[in-house]
Amino acid sequence: MKIVVDIAHPAHVNFFKKALRILSDQGHEVLITGLRRGKLPRILESELGEYPIHYVGKHTGSKFSIIYEANIKKFFNLFFFVLRHRPDFGLSVGSFNLGAVMKMFGKPNLQFDDDPERPMNVLLEKLTSTRLFFPPITKAQGNVETMQALKEWAYLTPKYFKASTNELSKYSLESGNYIFVREVSSGSLNYQNQESNIVASFAHRFPTGVPVLLSLEDKGTIDQYPKDWILLEEPVQDIHSLIYHSRLLVSSGDSMAREAAMLGVPSIYCGIREMKANQLMVDRNMLFKATPTDAPALMERIITGLHQVPEQKAFREELEKEWDDITEFIISQIHKYKEPSTTRLSTKKNNKKYKELEV
Repeated sequence: MKIVVDIAHPAHVNFFKKALRILSDQGHEVLITGLRRGKLPRILESELGEYPIHYVGKHTGSKFSIIYEANIKKFFNLFFFVLRHRPDFGLSVGSFNLGAVMKMFGKPNLQFDDDPERPMNVLLEKLTSTRLFFPPITKAQGNVETMQALKEWAYLTPKYFKASTNELSKYSLESGNYIFVREVSSGSLNYQNQESNIVASFAHRFPTGVPVLLSLEDKGTIDQYPKDWILLEEPVQDIHSLIYHSRLLVSSGDSMAREAAMLGVPSIYCGIREMKANQLMVDRNMLFKATPTDAPALMERIITGLHQVPEQKAFREELEKEWDDITEFIISQIHKYKEPSTTRLSTKKNNKKYKELEV
């Protein structure tokens, strides 16, 4: 089959990466559509550059860009892309644009999401997807089904992720002896109502004597943080190993908070979103939601051991036993659809083909 994968966020790269390589090795032809959004093009070309990448829109963070360039204009670009390339199958995460176009052409598409708190987006996904998959945080009904894991598990399961210590020496850090901080920008739909630089507001109350590694989405605000904090220059080759070896993660964004929890690192989420996906890790005593007022005291209790959390290796082994292998799950779902007789198997030619479509 010729499979098109729409990627609108860096996290989607990791979600699909291993499944796409297996599908490609099985003879399927893989095409990527993406957004010109921050560092996403660089990440796409670094991680998925073996496949043709076609840019179908952009996302600059403004409301106009989100509504028009990343959705309306993207829809028409995708329409002409599908008209030109005739893919047999579509895959996407939290995006209904490709699904709508594939449905217009009578082709199946699978969509994945973990955010039922956005009802309008979910409604559009239900209407445009052949099947829509959620973690076990919502009811299966109609074309909505569940997978037994959070989507970040696709690349964080012990089967695929092996933590390395190579990155630690670059920042003069010791395993288990530093705090990892993630500060997201408020320039997206998910965080548009969130106060900017939340962690900066209580940075002066972090435990003393513990190094802090800072992943800062908006580097222009670096002056709001302590001068002895270590700023990451992203993209980082192995950021998940840096998270894995940290003693604690504090994040104003939900995605990295869940990633840290799945890596067996106690994680404090201080953003405004209330998410069922987060609750799965909260229930396992590995993720904690705290206000900027309460977070410092909680950090101190975790660092000193007064607040006990599950042992890292045992925690991850338990998840591995209980949860689906998401990569295998994606592939198995695709294999349920019969390949058309006209499928052209990929020979992996034209590997470095980057095209930008404009209407």
